Amino acid sequence: MRDTIIIMFNNAGKTIDVEIPSNITADELLHGLNVAFDLGVDEVNSKGFYMRSENPIALIKGDMTISELGIRTGTTIFAQ
Repeated sequence: MRDTIIIMFNNAGKTIDVEIPSNITADELLHGLNVAFDLGVDEVNSKGFYMRSENPIALIKGDMTISELGIRTGTTIFAQ
């Protein structure tokens, strides 16, 4: 079984394929995307920092792992 998945990250209308570990938490994923794509979100003072996904439809935040949220290869994640 693969321990990584490939998501489509949509930021400002541009979609990029990103390979991520399937066992990281939603918060770790959000932090990584924020840093990697220079989204400029102040994670310390932004209590409501989350992203949304399609296939499955979900709000991505918190301590649940990506696999627990149902995020899988082919899922699209949208920046706020």
